Amino acid sequence: MTVTKNARQVAQGLHERAVAAQKAEYADKIRRLQQTFSPPLSNAELSAGLDLRAPAEGTVGISDVGRFLSTSNRLRRARPDGETRALIDGLLVGDLFLASREPSEPGGRRPVLVCEERDVPWLERSWDVHNLAGRPIPARRARADEWESADVWDLFDEAPAPQAPPPAQVADRRPLAGRFIPPIGLGAMRLSTAGRPDEAEALRLLLTALEAGVRLIDTADSYCLDHDDVGHNERLIRRALQEWGGDGVVVATKGGLIRPAGRWMPNGRPAHLKAAAEASAKALGVEALDLYQLHAPHRGVPFADSVGALAELREAGTIRHVGLCNVTVEQLEEALSIVPVASVQNKANPFDQVAFKKGVVETCARHGIPFIAHSPVGGHAGVKRTARDAAFGAVAKRHGVSPHRVALAWLLAMSPGAVAIPGCTREATLRDCLAAPTLTLDDEDLAVLDKRLKWAPAARAAAASAFAAALPDEVVLISGSPASGKTSRVDAYLRRGYVRLNRDEHGGRLDDLLAPLKATLSDGPRRVVMDNTYPTPKSRAGVLATARGARVDVRVEHIDIPRGEALYNACTRMIERHGRLLSPEEMKVESRTDPNMFPPSAITRFFQLVEPPTVAEGFVRVDTVPFVRRPTPGASRRALILDYDGTLRTTEGGPPYPVVPDDVVLLPGRAEKLTAYAEAGWLLLGISNQSGIASGPLTMESARACFDRTNELLGHDIDVRWCPHPAGPIRCWCRKPMPGLGVSLIREHGLDRASCLYVGDRTTDRTFAANVGMPFAEADTFFADPSGPDGPSPG
Repeated sequence: MTVTKNARQVAQGLHERAVAAQKAEYADKIRRLQQTFSPPLSNAELSAGLDLRAPAEGTVGISDVGRFLSTSNRLRRARPDGETRALIDGLLVGDLFLASREPSEPGGRRPVLVCEERDVPWLERSWDVHNLAGRPIPARRARADEWESADVWDLFDEAPAPQAPPPAQVADRRPLAGRFIPPIGLGAMRLSTAGRPDEAEALRLLLTALEAGVRLIDTADSYCLDHDDVGHNERLIRRALQEWGGDGVVVATKGGLIRPAGRWMPNGRPAHLKAAAEASAKALGVEALDLYQLHAPHRGVPFADSVGALAELREAGTIRHVGLCNVTVEQLEEALSIVPVASVQNKANPFDQVAFKKGVVETCARHGIPFIAHSPVGGHAGVKRTARDAAFGAVAKRHGVSPHRVALAWLLAMSPGAVAIPGCTREATLRDCLAAPTLTLDDEDLAVLDKRLKWAPAARAAAASAFAAALPDEVVLISGSPASGKTSRVDAYLRRGYVRLNRDEHGGRLDDLLAPLKATLSDGPRRVVMDNTYPTPKSRAGVLATARGARVDVRVEHIDIPRGEALYNACTRMIERHGRLLSPEEMKVESRTDPNMFPPSAITRFFQLVEPPTVAEGFVRVDTVPFVRRPTPGASRRALILDYDGTLRTTEGGPPYPVVPDDVVLLPGRAEKLTAYAEAGWLLLGISNQSGIASGPLTMESARACFDRTNELLGHDIDVRWCPHPAGPIRCWCRKPMPGLGVSLIREHGLDRASCLYVGDRTTDRTFAANVGMPFAEADTFFADPSGPDGPSPG
């Protein structure tokens, strides 16, 4: 024996005192770091900033910094390791900088970052940066407008690499009356003429159309039963728009037909048109009509007189844009000599060739005038012909869609400026029509249809050529949040011969696109589309300066998307490409080949920085495009989606979640309420954050066992999904309030989001419900309410 028992006891005492001194020293230093910000950083916030991970044993419910500050006998030796001590000391002596910013979610934790001096200029302006030794904070080269540059991604070890984007999944919008609208609108005539549905049913259809994204409704004062009923359709649309409460809809009405005793008769006299326009404005409840169309030429009245009346209405401010209906090429050219024409509406479908063969569609394309096709599948009398046609039936069978959807897709392919307004009276028909822009007819499809319609190839080529020739030299910036649908809008420009410049393809920073932009504008073609985020004026300034030097105008399409919808889109895209949500580690790997596999912070950063573009910056026009989610075919089921911890169950002491099945304690009234919903046909689904798996008290197996035990006590086999990743800054898509797990359930179970209900007990639950697009109910209120699924809304 070389050390006596007494000596060992003395040494142990010295060691205990040294450990206690070191613990006290770093506890004091930690408190100094926490006091840097107001309010002071919480233990959990500073733990995340120091990149700490709780040991697997002996630390249930206590964060790492909390362990270091604890004076309990069990944690008397808990103190930072060497690397953490070096970080703390580096911060206190000023070698490192400490930064924090407001949480990205209500009630969330503040992100905290430890960084070096050369890192600071790349932080967004939202970061509050401190140096505890008083060293000056570096000037912000900040590049906040270029948060997406490789340097910033590298700062967090998440750098994306360039890659060609996937093909566009959603069709483009079309310009009309100063807005950009989807290429399928709604012809509302049949809601007010003979055989019309009752008013409640008609209103439901209009509201369904608006909710589904329809932004063009075509009407007329003469859409009614007779002279005493004039304006019926316009008044109906007014009620629908008021009940809906949204904006961005082009209501195109018409004057020039009258309905004596229910007959259709022209009246294009200037006095009538002026009185009719004022009556239409009153019926629609607007000060000025968006788009007022001459319903039909009146043989008894000089065409120039009728058009001249519309020009005077435009000059007086009664109408904003003039449109024509049922005209020839000669009449269109005559009208253009009198007033700018915003649209031409003629009958056009696969079996009515007049608009194509007589040159109206081509002439509209040459002048850049939107062509609105009424009766696009043959009209009320011709629908059956489309359904019976062998060629359209063959293409429909190949794609698993209806022949009518194929007919609409064919019509949109016939001219880049075409808009179709099918007249629907049933919701199922409406939804089928609205899905037409997502159907891309390939060369094989067109070959089948062209064999049937031998005149179509020449007409299609003529319209495309005329449309391309009419396009101005311009640069189009498509700006908006990541996952807002920018790429989907590019396809229409590529079909018109524009050159695309995008960081996904070229890599580097936004400014690295300026050299190829300059070269393209110098060498031609002088039409460019650039679909990057462009969140701030500074990020857009280089494009403006480069285009100005080449004497080319710059126009902006800015996608106005709610943050939750962008998050939802990002999750959907990830699941579509990989079949599941990726972990943070997998995202880092995938981002090297696919820049669209980014973490939630990419979208959060955008919304912290975004300053929407304005014409004051130098753009010739800024079109704000509201994001509209297209209806998902077959998504009709309803579900009650439930948080677990604090909503369905609690536990006996320890952490706020069960660690072993015996810990599960069911909250009162839960089983009975869920049974009532299940018996009423609701699916029961669950979502939960289980950060204990990352911190150590839980394993995936024990978490599953605890969920199984909860379901057993509830008496229901609930499909529950959970996030196993750490608490703190959100780096994954499955952690609430991120919508990833909700998106997975919606897709797998065919859920109609608006018909579901999410029940939870925390702010993150409420935000999750908003991000996933579902109504929300507070757990205590929901389970205390005695009414069931057939009673008052539980939300």
